[in-house]
Amino acid sequence: MLFLLEWNLVFVFVVSLRTVSSQCRQSYITICDTFEDFGNLSDTENVSDMMIGSEDGHTNMTAVDLMKTLQLNKFYKLTTLMIVRAINKLEITEEFYQCRYEDLSLQHLILYGNVLKNIESYHFPVMDPLKRLSLVNNKIESLKKHAFVNHDIENFDLSDNLLELIEGSSFPLYRSTKVITLKNNKLTHIEPESFPESLEILHLDRNRLRYIQDDVLQPLHYLKEFTLSHNNLNNLPNIEPLKQLVSFDISYNAISTVKKDTFKNMNNLKFVDLSNNRINDVMIFKWIYTPQQQPNLIVSLAFNRLKELNVDGVVLQNQTLVLYGNPWDCDKWDNLKSKLNGHESACDKEFSVNNEVPYCVNYSTADIKPEFVRAGMFERYVDKLHGVIKDKIAGCVLQEGKYESLFPKFVYCRA
Repeated sequence: MLFLLEWNLVFVFVVSLRTVSSQCRQSYITICDTFEDFGNLSDTENVSDMMIGSEDGHTNMTAVDLMKTLQLNKFYKLTTLMIVRAINKLEITEEFYQCRYEDLSLQHLILYGNVLKNIESYHFPVMDPLKRLSLVNNKIESLKKHAFVNHDIENFDLSDNLLELIEGSSFPLYRSTKVITLKNNKLTHIEPESFPESLEILHLDRNRLRYIQDDVLQPLHYLKEFTLSHNNLNNLPNIEPLKQLVSFDISYNAISTVKKDTFKNMNNLKFVDLSNNRINDVMIFKWIYTPQQQPNLIVSLAFNRLKELNVDGVVLQNQTLVLYGNPWDCDKWDNLKSKLNGHESACDKEFSVNNEVPYCVNYSTADIKPEFVRAGMFERYVDKLHGVIKDKIAGCVLQEGKYESLFPKFVYCRA
């Protein structure tokens, strides 16, 4: 069985290793320490899973021209190929030359721990029908225009790199690409026409985005899951064209409010995470209008700046609200709580009766005077309150169901 994690590769080896040919050896997969060993491998017809490189990082890394080196047409049964800590530079020996492999068994191509820096359009051969290309943690600094324009790949993952810009037409357009993951880079700008219309899942978490142009999201009519947590966004991007959206996460940003009717046409929406922002708008639920024919919807506003909330006239049918971690005004909390009865999350119910977790602030006696608010003392006070609450609930494991298009997962009720 092949053991793979999204962010790390976990290698499990049996004690006995069998030599296949040259310096390659057989464990639960075929392992070739170098590309030279890979090229000298004679028993290619029965190889199903292979790694080129070193699991311990001791193999010398070399410059490689993947177009001429891989020779995948000899590997009839190969489904997974990993290249680990083996490449220090991608070479192009003949510009405008791109080989294409058709009818391969290869499903997963994974490069990890290499030094790739710049990805050009002639660095990777076209491999049909490849399902997943993972380039996690390869020190990639740039993805050039048309880098993958001729590739028909379902799932791209370029997380944990050094990307600052996504150029237009870097990924294949108008094809079958469903998932693009760009977590934990240094992205500050994304050009229009960067993503294909076929996209269903887009992960842009843990970057440095302050703004996303309307034209970037406009074509993504089939997008179901969109995550932007841990960026520097002050406003929501224009997500109104994303009418098929099911899950939207923009937590850990600097959002202060939401534009009216942003979610109005999203009939399939199940999860909206606005937690850990700077929302203080008492009308926020009037602006987060959602269709009444919607399935059950979870909206998280945990750890914001809300002191009160106006829900008069708001239809909360089939909605679950996550509200803990806000500096609620105790004088108004009881009235609000009665209006929200039946719509609180399991975590909110738990914390509201837990004497160890502060749930509201008695502003009539708290030392928060108007002059302190103008001086920014209120923000520091709220930050301190958030810290106290997060410390108190760090061990809470009450689960709230969260939708993810490919796999079911859960959000734990904690900061």
